[in-house]
Amino acid sequence: MSTWNRQYTLRWTTAAGDQQITGSSRAIHKAAPRINQAGDQETAWDIAVYDGDTDVTGRFFNHLDPA
Repeated sequence: MSTWNRQYTLRWTTAAGDQQITGSSRAIHKAAPRINQAGDQETAWDIAVYDGDTDVTGRFFNHLDPA
């Protein structure tokens, strides 16, 4: 797949069960703050982003965590 069209998978768990979004880098970056906030509020956990089988969560979430 072309790097320009790369698809990522954002996965997380809530009380309602496993959740998942698959989309472009832009789509994942757009959803990340909402999911990160849910994690901070302890309403979402096991948050991860995958590029195929590779965990790339840091690319999307590191900048959202306070230093």
